Order: sequence, then structure tokens, then C-alpha cells
Amino acid sequence: MRHLLLLVGLAGPALGAQTVVVEQRVLMSDARTPAMARRQAREDAMAEAVRQVAGVRVRSTAIATTTESPRALASDYRSVVQLDAAGRAVDVRLVREAWEPVALAGTGEQLYYRASFAVTVQRETGEPDAGFQLQLSLPRSGLVASSAHLRDNDELVAVVQSTRDTRVFLFSLDGDSLITLVPNAYVAQVELRAGESAEVPEPTWRARGLRFRVTRDLARAERDELLVAVAVTGATVPPPQQGTLLDLQRWLVTVPVGQRAMAFAPYSVRLR
Repeated sequence: MRHLLLLVGLAGPALGAQTVVVEQRVLMSDARTPAMARRQAREDAMAEAVRQVAGVRVRSTAIATTTESPRALASDYRSVVQLDAAGRAVDVRLVREAWEPVALAGTGEQLYYRASFAVTVQRETGEPDAGFQLQLSLPRSGLVASSAHLRDNDELVAVVQSTRDTRVFLFSLDGDSLITLVPNAYVAQVELRAGESAEVPEPTWRARGLRFRVTRDLARAERDELLVAVAVTGATVPPPQQGTLLDLQRWLVTVPVGQRAMAFAPYSVRLR
């Protein structure tokens, strides 16, 4: 259960940006750790700030997965919504937080995490190109990390297709942590011809040893991650090689929406 309690506009820190204070309240449960509650409140505050400042642009977003379990898709839904909007949260600051017991009729006392965030939202530039679409799929969305040696773990292979001649950037999100898969030290860019599909990394590069393999995290028996593909037709500054979701957001607002298409594919990683 989540409640939006307060929205106050503040002076924007930069041209085209606006900062608002959003307060969220998240109900605790046996399945939700304090860290999970904090993350949910933060992400919900980001999404609500974007909705209030810039509105939500309704457009088709391709989310492809071959897994039969909906859990991986559901766990990344908030991130997908946040990425596909008419504005982007480029900075988030915790203002205050508290744990509050609340007495509810019929259910007894419930514990809530209550927090206020100052969220800076940058509006998108340009007009969307409805004919510019990107598709992303994974031959396998359930991957296994069986060893500390990367060569023993499953590899991630993406299949992308665009309606425009374009360059494709590929990112992996694990919670709030961002890793840029393409470009990298070996592949400067992936170019696509309109209507053609391509594997990333392509088979010739994988034969040479360039493979995206999942890592082993002993603290988590299973985790859900999100693959993000961004197709760009114009010139752009290089994306961050690693960082957070906010770093990706800051890069995305440098690309006009008419020169960009996005697609998402969730996948899970489990230990063996």
C-alpha cells in the first residue's frame, strides 16, 4: 500500500528543470525488508514527480521475456515506467524519513516507512517519432551463475531490431546499479539497418571471446535485472560506463525524443 501525501513545487535548479518535494508512505510486511521499502518509496517518488511536472507520454514500449514467471517483469515495472516518460528524474535527495506505527481498524497496528524526497525533473526535448520503434528480446531470460569464474556462468545475448538505421546502446540495471554493456573497450558501437535484426554481442565477437556473462552474488540466491536498449539516430555524448539509474536518466535527456527509441527485457539470475 502506498500513499502520496505531499507535493510542493520548488524553484528549478537549471533551465528546463523543476524540483518538487514528494512524500511517500510504504506499508511494511514480512516479505519487505527496510532496504526494499526505502527503494520502493524512492522509485515511487521519482515516478510521481515526473508525472506531476512533465506528465506521462503514452507510447508503445516493447518488453520481451521468455520466462513463464511474471515475478521478474513485475519487479522491474517501476523502473520501466520511470524510463518511459515525458520527463526524467535527474536528481533525488532524501529530505526526511521515519518509521511510523499506524493503528488501522480491523487489522491492528501496521508499520509504515514514511519519507520525503526532493526530486529534480528535467523535461524531454523534441517530438516523438511514432515510426521509430526498437524491439529487444532475449533467447534466454533465466540465467545461472554457477561459479566465481565468469567463463562458467551463463551468457546474456540480446536480439535487437529497429525500424530506422540507427546505433544501439545496451545497458544492464540491477536495482539502482547501472552497467553499460555497449559501447565498451572492444565494441565502440552497434549499427543496425532498418528492418534487420542483430545479436549483441554478434556471433563473430562471441567466437573471439567477447561475451556478456552474469556474475555470482552469494548474498542473493536469485535476483532480477533489466536489460535496456536505446537506439539513437543523431549525434550524442557517450553514456556513463557505470553508475546508477539517475546517471542513465541524465544521459537520456541529452538525446531528443525524436532521435531515440527504447526497449526493455527483464531477466533473472540464480545461483547454482
